[in-house]
Amino acid sequence: MPTARAALAGWTFSGDLRHYQADVLDRVSVQTEDPLHIVAPPGSGKTLLGLLLAVERGARTLVLAPTLTVRRQWAEAAIALSPDPAQVSEDPDDPRALTALTYQVLSVLDAVNPLAGLAHTRWCEELEADGRSAESAAAWVADLARTNPDAYRSGIARRSRRLRRRLAREDADFLVAALHPRARDLLDRLVAHGIDTIVLDECHHLLDHWALVVAALVARLRDAGRRPLVIGLTATLPSPDDADEYDNYTSLLGDVDYEVPVPAVVREGNLAPFRDLVRFVEPTAQEMAFLGAHAEGLDVLLRSTFSRDAGLAHLVEALQPADVDGDADARLAAAFGADFGGAEAAAAMLCTVAPHHPLVDLLPHAARRPPTSEEALRLLGRYAVERILPDPARSEQWERIRRALADFGYSLTDRGVRRSRDPVDTLLASSLAKDHAVCDILRIERREIGDDRLRALVVADFERHGNRHGGLVSAAGALRTFDVVAADVAARGLYPVLVTGSRTHIATRDEDVLLPALERELGVPVAAAPLEGGVVSRVHAPGVGAAGMVRAVSALLSDGPVGVVVGTRGLFGEGWDCPAVNTLIDLTAVATASAVQQLRGRTLRCDPAWPGKVAHNWSVTAVLPAGVPLRAAPDVDRLRRKHARLWGLDRDDRSRVVRGLAAAASARQRTLLTDLVEHRRDVPVAALNAASDLGGRAATRAEWRVGEPYVDREAAGALVARRPGTPVFRARRRTSRVLGGAIGGIATLVAAGIAAAATAGPLAAIMGAVVLGGAGLWALPPLVSAWRASRGDGVELYARIAAVVGASLESAGRTRGAVGAPSVTEDRGSPDHIDVWIGFPHAALADQRLLAEALAELFGAVRTPRYVMEVGRGGRAWIVRRLLGGAGAEEDVRYLPVPALIGRRRADAEAFAALWDRRIGPSALHALDRPEALALAARARRASAGSADAGTIDSWS
Repeated sequence: MPTARAALAGWTFSGDLRHYQADVLDRVSVQTEDPLHIVAPPGSGKTLLGLLLAVERGARTLVLAPTLTVRRQWAEAAIALSPDPAQVSEDPDDPRALTALTYQVLSVLDAVNPLAGLAHTRWCEELEADGRSAESAAAWVADLARTNPDAYRSGIARRSRRLRRRLAREDADFLVAALHPRARDLLDRLVAHGIDTIVLDECHHLLDHWALVVAALVARLRDAGRRPLVIGLTATLPSPDDADEYDNYTSLLGDVDYEVPVPAVVREGNLAPFRDLVRFVEPTAQEMAFLGAHAEGLDVLLRSTFSRDAGLAHLVEALQPADVDGDADARLAAAFGADFGGAEAAAAMLCTVAPHHPLVDLLPHAARRPPTSEEALRLLGRYAVERILPDPARSEQWERIRRALADFGYSLTDRGVRRSRDPVDTLLASSLAKDHAVCDILRIERREIGDDRLRALVVADFERHGNRHGGLVSAAGALRTFDVVAADVAARGLYPVLVTGSRTHIATRDEDVLLPALERELGVPVAAAPLEGGVVSRVHAPGVGAAGMVRAVSALLSDGPVGVVVGTRGLFGEGWDCPAVNTLIDLTAVATASAVQQLRGRTLRCDPAWPGKVAHNWSVTAVLPAGVPLRAAPDVDRLRRKHARLWGLDRDDRSRVVRGLAAAASARQRTLLTDLVEHRRDVPVAALNAASDLGGRAATRAEWRVGEPYVDREAAGALVARRPGTPVFRARRRTSRVLGGAIGGIATLVAAGIAAAATAGPLAAIMGAVVLGGAGLWALPPLVSAWRASRGDGVELYARIAAVVGASLESAGRTRGAVGAPSVTEDRGSPDHIDVWIGFPHAALADQRLLAEALAELFGAVRTPRYVMEVGRGGRAWIVRRLLGGAGAEEDVRYLPVPALIGRRRADAEAFAALWDRRIGPSALHALDRPEALALAARARRASAGSADAGTIDSWS
C-alpha cells in the first residue's frame, strides 16, 4: 500500500475535461482544512470531478454514496484512473487507497434500541398529560405491548427517533454510542487507516444522524492529528425548512464554493436542451361541488360572524386599538405597525362585510379587497379564541367554528389556530383533472414528435394518496393516474406501464405485446390478471422485485415498445437513469429545490439514439375558476416555488436564460394567471393554456445554442411587471405643462426685468439683474428636475432611479465594491403586460442581489418601512409650483418605501432623498418610526396602490 499522504500518486486522467470541470479545478484549492462544497446537476460529471479533486489532494480517500448502485459507479470510475485496481475497495473491512462505501454502512444503528426505556416512559407521560393517572397510563401501554406488539413497537420506534435526534444535537458522541458495534469498529478502522480526504456524494442526503456520524468521524480524525478535507458534491441544496437538519448540513459543509449551472452543461452538449411547460386544469364537476359547498358555508359563517355586533366590533378594534392616542389614521397605522398581517386581514374582511363603514375610506388600497381564504380562516380562529371561548354561553358557536375550520385544514384549540392538513390544497394537488391532463399532454407530444420518438415519464408522489375529498372516484396517486391513461385513446399504441414499489400494471389490450417483452428482459415467466373493469391488468413475475422490474421496464422504454411509464417519486425521482426519456409529466406536490431539480434531471441525460434530443418538462397545476368564492391558489403557489430555482429559456425572450416562472410561463400567461388568482376577471383555463406557445423541439435546440462559447456568468436583477400606460409614479400632463410654462416664464421675466431696470440707471439695472438672475438660478434647477420627472415614463426613468439606488447603497457601504451603471431593458411582448428588467452587470453577484432586492422593495407596496418618500412633492420645485399655481393635487402624490438597506441609518436615507431630488424629481422624506408619523403611514399605504409588481430574477449567460 502507498503511504497515506501519497496514496493516489500515479492516478491519471487522459481524457478531455469539460469547461466547468477545468474551471472548478482551477478555482478551488484542496490543500486546506476548510470543506469544499460543490453543486452540479445530474449528468455533469460530478464523479470524475470528485475523483480528480481527491487525486490532486493525493491522500487516502473515503467516498460515501447514498446507494449501492452509486457506490459501484464510484469504484468503477476510480479503477479507470488508478494504475492498480487493487488500490480501490468497496469492502468496509478492507480499506485501500480509495474506499467507496454507503452512508448506511457507516451509520447503521444498534439492533437493540438504546432509547426504548426512555421512549416507554415518554409514552406514559404523554398519556398522563392527556388526563390519565400514572397507573392507568402504564397499564394501557403494557396491555398494548401484549395485545398489539406491532403497534407498540411502532410507537416506541417513533418516540425513540425523536429522542435520538434531540439528544444527538446536544451530544454527537451519544449518537456514536448508539451505533451498531460493527459501525463503531468501522469508524476506528478508518481512523487507523489514515483517511485524509472524505468525498460525500449527493451530500444533500446528509441530514439528521447521517450528518452527525460523518461529523463524528471528522472529529475523530482530527483528534488523531490529521486535518481531513471534506468534499461535498450534490445536484442541489437541501431545503432549510427543517432548521435543525439544515444546520447539521451547513455546519459540516459550509457555504457553496462552486455551483455548475445547468445551462453551462447544456451549452457544452453534456445535457439535453429542454423546455419547461405548464398545463393548467380546473377541478372536475364533483370536486367543484365539494369546493362550492365549502366556500358557500364559509362565506355564510364569515358574514354572519363579522357583519354585525361582536364580530364587527372585533374588526374595528383590530384596526382601531383603544390603547393608542390620536386620530383614526394614527390608530390605523399603529394597528398595521403592530401586526401587519392581522390588520390587513381585518381590513379586507371589513371591506367585504361592511363596505360602507367609515373606516373603509381610510384603508390602504391593497386592503380593499376580499380576504384570502387563509386570512379569513385565521381571522375567524383568532376571533373565536379571544371573543367566544371565554363565554360559556357561546359554546355552540365555538363548536360550529371549530368544525368549519377543520374542513379547511385548521385545528382550533384553546391555544389558537394550528394548520393541519388542508383539504382544499389536497384536493387541488390531487385533482382527477390532472390525470386527464396527462392524456392531453400525451396527445400534444405525439403530434409533436411521433410515437417512435416519444418516451414519457409520469410521476406521482405515491402509489395511492388516500384523498377522497370531493367525491373522487378513487384515491389519487399513480394507480388512479394509470387507470385514466390506460383507458384513454391518447395512450393507445404507446404501451403504457405502471411500476411502483409493490406492483406493475399494464393495459389489458397490450398483454400480447408487453408480456413476451417482459419475459425476455426478466428471464422468468410473466403472467397478467385483469383487474376489476377489465381495462387494466396486474403483472406477476415470480421472484422479481421492484428494482428488477424497474430495470426491465427501463430497457423496454429505451428500445421499445414502451412509450409511457407511470410511477412514484420514490422510484423515479432520484437515482434512476434512462437517457431515452424526453418528456416528464410532473404530478407531484413536492416543491423543495432538491426534489424538483432531481426530478427534472430524469429527462436531461443525452440520448445516444437521438443526438438531437430535446426534453419537455411539464408541470400540471390546478386553478380555481373565478366563479368560486374561495380566494385560494395553493397549487399556483406551489408552481412558483417549484420553478424558483430552475433555469430555463425565458418564454418571451429566448436569448435569455433565467431562473423562475418566467422560464415556464409566458408574460401573457403570468398576467392571466394573476388576474384569475386575484379575481380581477374571469379567465378560462383554456385561455391560460392557449397563451403557451409550445414551439418545436428543433427551434428549442437552436435557441440553446449548444456548442457555442459562453461566459458562465450568473446575474441577478429586478423584474418590474407593469401594465401599459402606468408610469413609475403619477404626474399629470397639466403639471408638466405648468412646469414647462414656468421655466419659460422665469426666463422671460428675468430678461424683461433687466431691460426695465436699465432705464432706471446703471446701478438699479445691476441690482435688478442680480436679484432676478438669482431668483431664476434658484428656481430653474428644481423646476428642470421636476419637469424631467413629469415626463419620464419608461426605460430612461427606470435607469435613473436604478442609478440613484445603486449610488445610495454604494455610498452607504452596503455593497462590497463599485456597482457601476445599471442596465435596463423593456419587453412589450404582451399587449397588457410590460416587463422591465433592471440589473447592474458590472457589480459582483452578491451586490447584484442586494441591488435587485432594494429595487423590488422600492417599486413594491408600502408595508412597514422606516422611511417613505413622498414623490411629486417637496423641495424648491414644489414651492415654486405652489407660487405659480401649478402644484399637483393629492392624487398626483405617491409614496415609495425607502429600501431597508438604505433606511437603516437616517443619514443614508437623507442622502438617498437628496440624490433623488437632484436626479429624479422633487420628493419629501418621512420617517415612520415616530408616534406622530402614524397617520402619515396610513396615508402612505393608501397612496401606494402600486403600478407594478416587482421581484428579483436571476439570469445566466
